[in-house]
Amino acid sequence: MIDLKLIAEDKLGQTQKFMRRELIKRGWKAEVPYLGSGHYFLERCDGKKLHIFSSTPPTTSFAAGSLANDKFATYQLLKDSNVPQLETIKVSGSGSIDKAIEFLKDKKTVVVKPIDGGHGKGITVNVRNEPDLAKAVKAALSQSKYINAAVVQEQYPHDAIYDLRILTINYKYVAAVYRVAARVFGDGIHNIFELIEIENATERRGKAYHAELATIDAERVRTYMKDKINNIPSLGEEVSVLGIANYGAGGETVDVTDNLPDWLIKDAEEASHICELPVAGVDFMLARLPRTDHTQEELDVSMIEINKAPLLTMHDMPTSGVSRNAVSKYIDYLSLL
Repeated sequence: MIDLKLIAEDKLGQTQKFMRRELIKRGWKAEVPYLGSGHYFLERCDGKKLHIFSSTPPTTSFAAGSLANDKFATYQLLKDSNVPQLETIKVSGSGSIDKAIEFLKDKKTVVVKPIDGGHGKGITVNVRNEPDLAKAVKAALSQSKYINAAVVQEQYPHDAIYDLRILTINYKYVAAVYRVAARVFGDGIHNIFELIEIENATERRGKAYHAELATIDAERVRTYMKDKINNIPSLGEEVSVLGIANYGAGGETVDVTDNLPDWLIKDAEEASHICELPVAGVDFMLARLPRTDHTQEELDVSMIEINKAPLLTMHDMPTSGVSRNAVSKYIDYLSLL
């Protein structure tokens, strides 16, 4: 076992850096099995020992964690709740996609995801025809870790989409960011591929969850944008280069903790309670940037998924906005156990 306090900061990822600083401040002992492991073996000042994995506390049961990994099981569990969701079906890796084809005909546009994937891998958006559906299902199945299945979900029906992450700790609202898909800004000279290379060369871009922002995968962008990647945007023109607003895929985060209406906060807290996740990242899609006075109809909210090990540092160091001290509040929660 390795004493976390003895590991140089430049050897740690973002979360471990913040955890290390907070634990040292409180005088807690912390060990990890090896460099890069998400397992922490903690000892509080009162002698109480705790084993956590990333931001998953010991109060999260194996069953609850397993359910959170299964997007379709989560969808089914929340169907009878007040939490709004987009209609979703399951496609088995060994079965026919006939059901998915009928679903596509009904919904016109769908999103396909691995049933138990993460970090935006294997997701295809804006699927509108059968050949693309077959490709999307194949891509999703290739990223399914254990269940060998995909989910097909109706496409969120708005041109402007705001991808919101709400953090709850001890089943209570802590912070929120909306995530901006990886993007570049035109200079009137370089094409999109070249702009990505220029952006990736900046100091803020690097290894996902280590650097301030993750490197944008140009080949993944090429798959998404196809020939449009050779377009030359005008000076100052913003171009979204990926169809998913995922931090690990090069996206940005904007703090909106003070801007959420109470009813949306209650939806997130209800989802965390029903899914038995005391620490959770609840993902929603919104039709516009939220304000505290917005109604459900104005935001047209739909929950997309719930995460058992949410990234705390996106709230502590958002691309835009103030720190919400999420790691500190997480350790506060561990102090109560």
